[in-house]
Amino acid sequence: MRTTVELNDAVYKRIVNEYGKRNISKTINELLFGYFFRKKKKDMFGIDPWLKKVGMKDLRDEYERNI
Repeated sequence: MRTTVELNDAVYKRIVNEYGKRNISKTINELLFGYFFRKKKKDMFGIDPWLKKVGMKDLRDEYERNI
């Protein structure tokens, strides 16, 4: 399929400098494919410990199970 895409001048220059004029379409396709089809993983970085679900097998003693 063919279509026309208008790129920002800075984006165009960076793609041409890094990949060359012949690879503009290929580069844009790879970037879009990576953006739309990569698996999104849930990140728990920075979340408070009491908000995480903890399994019973991960707890050490009876006291921690009742928290």
